[in-house]
Amino acid sequence: MKTPIVALIGLPNAGKSTLFNKILEVKKALTHDEAGTTRDRHYGLTAWNGLNFYLVDTAGVARPNSPLEKNIQKQTEIAMEEADMIVLVADAKTPISNQDIGIGAKLNRSKKPVVLAANKIDNRSIRLVTAASEYARMGLGDPILVSAVNGTGLGDLLDKITDELKKMFGEAKEEEPVGLKLAFIGKPNVGKSSLINALLKQDRLLVDSKAGTTRSVVDIPFEFKGEKFVLLDTAGVKKKWKQDIDVETAAAMQSLRTIPRVDVALFVLDVTTDLTFQDQAIAQEILAQNKSLIIVLNKIDLLTKDQRDTFLDRLPDYLPQLWWTPVIFTSATEGEGLEKMLELAQSSFASTTREIDNTELDAFMAKILTEHMPGKMDDERAPKIYNLKQLGVNPPIFKMTVNFPSAIAPAWRKYFEKQFRLKFGYEGTPIVFKYQKRD
Repeated sequence: MKTPIVALIGLPNAGKSTLFNKILEVKKALTHDEAGTTRDRHYGLTAWNGLNFYLVDTAGVARPNSPLEKNIQKQTEIAMEEADMIVLVADAKTPISNQDIGIGAKLNRSKKPVVLAANKIDNRSIRLVTAASEYARMGLGDPILVSAVNGTGLGDLLDKITDELKKMFGEAKEEEPVGLKLAFIGKPNVGKSSLINALLKQDRLLVDSKAGTTRSVVDIPFEFKGEKFVLLDTAGVKKKWKQDIDVETAAAMQSLRTIPRVDVALFVLDVTTDLTFQDQAIAQEILAQNKSLIIVLNKIDLLTKDQRDTFLDRLPDYLPQLWWTPVIFTSATEGEGLEKMLELAQSSFASTTREIDNTELDAFMAKILTEHMPGKMDDERAPKIYNLKQLGVNPPIFKMTVNFPSAIAPAWRKYFEKQFRLKFGYEGTPIVFKYQKRD
């Protein structure tokens, strides 16, 4: 049975994203005091009264006065079309307007079930309740009074939503979202949203030539050749930002906070621009989380073969710490490299759960120590290595027991990791080596 989709619709700054977050009990949608923060539609799987459904946050309904705003409104229109039910979120602190009544009339014509939620009833008062009751003029029934801030009335709202959905879809078993979680991360305007649109073969995400179009992390279920994925589009991480100063800063922070909950990070670079310190900083953020990683060199349709080779040759100079990371050339416009990108993501993540038998590790260590024993330190301490054991997976963690951890020189540690990867693989997967003194 298909999982129902419920779209949150309303005027800008009615509190849709805050309501979305409160229902999902995580800060999945970006919220900010600036009206019109949400641009893309984004999805979250939730459950209530034994029924699973996707909740969709959308941009506020407004009259567009620019090409970008027209695209933003297009995303809201698509959300309304694909939704099985609509929750119209109204700001109870704002008097009902002709625009509200117009939205109500449009939703009535859609013939889809609509639930009206009067939001921002944070402190119930006769004045607020009276103002909220005016929204009944929209012809959508009496509003359910809610507060996305403190959760008041959310139970009633969810009861109403699931009661209507069960009439349409019947009882549904609770299920967890499945699929390999892939996050597209990089600077603004490197083509993250375009790559996802190319995979989906539709304009599901907002794409614009203006840098910084995507502001929220967007989760999209996706299936390819029978394998399930969850694609996460993220806001571009800007060069200069300070926490909590503006919407784009908050979006960048949210992108970085997305990394811990994904399986594979797809680090997207625009091959038509120079690599910068900003790219290095983003790489360090991903590395710090010990996540599987693929470098995606996008927009290759704009380069000649010689230019591609030149870019590839320069890559180790800027990102030497990612020497173990696979690199894939892609073009969202031409669809080049997309299938290979997914295959690399699958193989990289599979490596994170790989366990190596102790017998194999013992044989490998014996060979390494025969060929290249670590040398003495300046103070004449002689390093001695006793054994190598695997401690865990995701990421793979290995413990090397030695006499003096500080006596194992950094150069030998780098040599050892390279030999280890040559022997056992782990391409695209971080490996943690712990050098511990024997008790």
